[in-house]
Amino acid sequence: MKTRTGDKSLQGTEIRLQDYIGVVYRKKWILMLSFVLVLGIALYDAFTTPPVYISSATVKIDTRTLSTRGDGAMVRAVAQSVDYYDRIFRTGIFRNELLDSLSADEASIIAQNHNLSLENLIEFNLSLNADAVQSFFRITASASNPDLAYRLADVSSHLFQKRLIDIESESMVESDVYLDEQITLLRNKLETKEIEIQKFTREQHIIPGKPGSVGNTGFMAFQIKLDEIEVQRELTAIKLRIYRQRQDEISRRQYTYNNVDLLVDQIDQEIRSIGAKADSLESLQATLRNSLDQTHPDVIKINKQIRDIQFEENEVYARIYQISSPQKRNLLPILKAKIDAAEEAMFELTTEAEYYDIKIQEFTPDSNTAFFNNELHLRRLMRSQELYETNYNVLIQLNEESQLKKATQSGGVKMIDPAYRPKAPVPSTASRKILFGAILGMSLGLGAVFLLEYMDTSLKSSDEISRFLQIPLLGEIPKIDADKPTRKWLRFLPGTIKSNEEAYDSRIIAHFDPKDPIVESYRNVRTSLLFTFTSGDPLQAFVISSPNPSEGKSLTTSNLATVFAQSGKKTLIIDTDLRRPVIHKIFRLPKNPGITDVLVGQIHWNEAIRQTDIDNLFVLPSGTSPPNPGEMVGSERMTEILDILKEHMDIIILDTPPVVAAIDAAVLGAKTQGIILVLNMEETKRDSAKFSIDQIERAGGKVLGGLLNNVDVNRRYGYYYNQYYY
Repeated sequence: MKTRTGDKSLQGTEIRLQDYIGVVYRKKWILMLSFVLVLGIALYDAFTTPPVYISSATVKIDTRTLSTRGDGAMVRAVAQSVDYYDRIFRTGIFRNELLDSLSADEASIIAQNHNLSLENLIEFNLSLNADAVQSFFRITASASNPDLAYRLADVSSHLFQKRLIDIESESMVESDVYLDEQITLLRNKLETKEIEIQKFTREQHIIPGKPGSVGNTGFMAFQIKLDEIEVQRELTAIKLRIYRQRQDEISRRQYTYNNVDLLVDQIDQEIRSIGAKADSLESLQATLRNSLDQTHPDVIKINKQIRDIQFEENEVYARIYQISSPQKRNLLPILKAKIDAAEEAMFELTTEAEYYDIKIQEFTPDSNTAFFNNELHLRRLMRSQELYETNYNVLIQLNEESQLKKATQSGGVKMIDPAYRPKAPVPSTASRKILFGAILGMSLGLGAVFLLEYMDTSLKSSDEISRFLQIPLLGEIPKIDADKPTRKWLRFLPGTIKSNEEAYDSRIIAHFDPKDPIVESYRNVRTSLLFTFTSGDPLQAFVISSPNPSEGKSLTTSNLATVFAQSGKKTLIIDTDLRRPVIHKIFRLPKNPGITDVLVGQIHWNEAIRQTDIDNLFVLPSGTSPPNPGEMVGSERMTEILDILKEHMDIIILDTPPVVAAIDAAVLGAKTQGIILVLNMEETKRDSAKFSIDQIERAGGKVLGGLLNNVDVNRRYGYYYNQYYY
């Protein structure tokens, strides 16, 4: 026999697929209700939602505008956000104008025929969105009628175009005034700058050439060229020094894989040094850009030098890869070739520097300064003239476009794709709604099922008795159906009472219907009990109780005693439920005298025992109700009576009060061989069952096992009521 231990590892908490199926089956009506309810709502919505027709129009909005930043005016493209135009689209002025236009349109009649509000259509069925192409905007209208959708999109698109034109016209008035002022201002500046250039060149005897060609053969050109050569010489000297240091290091020691990190750090310092020189070149580049154009040859050369230094930096990184490779490469030949090339370049640069230095020395200090200042001033004058000319031409072009917009009344807004009447509604989503409703209903139902299952702590399967209570399972008793055709005749037996309390006799099926499969379940319990006591003392006296009232303990006692009697054993039922005795009603016997009268000595036990209509089955009723039932069943006299009865009976079964309600069952369990707990399926809570077991053990009793009552044999997830449990 399996005993209850505290080892929770033996509880077998593994959850099987049939456990999930069982949960769903037990609460299938909740799942079905959720599924049908949500699916019904989805079906209603799918088949009652009217078809939707969509019509749209596309407009293009010119985003070029005038910027007044800086000294001159510049044209820039301003791509306004969708929110900007959507704000205009949703202003009260535009909505009111649109409502007035639609009220005077056939759309008003269509909306009235379909019981639709124009205000709601404008608010919820009309939208403005940016198109995939920049500056293109799409106005979309939706309605349950194709003509209504078309009129809504057509009227709103033309009215939106008109609204943007009005806004553009208001801004163009201010823009025209500003353009005229800027054109006049730039024209005056150009004339003034031209006069200044002519006066300066005439006074300084300079003949201005094309932009960027002034002074190419003078002092300024020689000085710029010498600066470039000096920068190149400095960079070449740096490279030559690095190459020679590397050559010396490689010659002094053999590189190994372990010192690669140190070598890479050294080269990293070289990279930082080259980076510093590159910064110097960039500073020189910025200086030249302030006085020369981007297309000037000197600027182009300095850009090339910067690219060269970047290329040199990349070469250093390539060397890091070569040195850090486990397969060492011979760097000495490469370094030797680079040193030779650098020395040759240094010689050429030195020669060029000497040449330009001689040319510069030909100028006297006074003439050098005067020439430099004159050339620099002339360049600035010509640069300003070019800038004024550019801005002037741009303003002239912008003014012409503005006049064209005013002439065409487009305001930069064009209708690219007018609204159209939709030929068919958008594809129906009924199938998706139904599918979503089915999935949602099933999901909600399953969620509710498992939530209720989580909150439900009742015993729902035979596995839970071993898993949570850690006691043996003696058997499962299917639900007794009094309406079964084979038992309907029992209702018409003479003297049968139809009340709930007095209809027990129709369910003593071990006697009235011994071939019923349920009777086989009681026989299985009898067999389990007999095999439990095969070693040691044989089974003779035990208690049948339950944690709570109305869980079937008295009916189980009657049927189990019947199958013991049918097996030829002299069986006695003692009704020790002195508070609410039932056994005498089941067998239709008088209540008095009984066990209480025997205990107080008013009658001999032999006179209190009643013979039933079932062979070998005897009943000792409860007797007169005492004021202290707990003390009576726990007395020494009770022990003496039990010992006496054991000598005359083969099996003694005691029907007691529920364990949670009274201590009687636990006390009598200590006086017998143990207690069988009747657990009602889906009614008995796990906590109350555990409390009952603890109560019995604290009183010194022993739990022989659990008996699961009222099992639904129609469920197909693990309840096999005709199996044997040992």
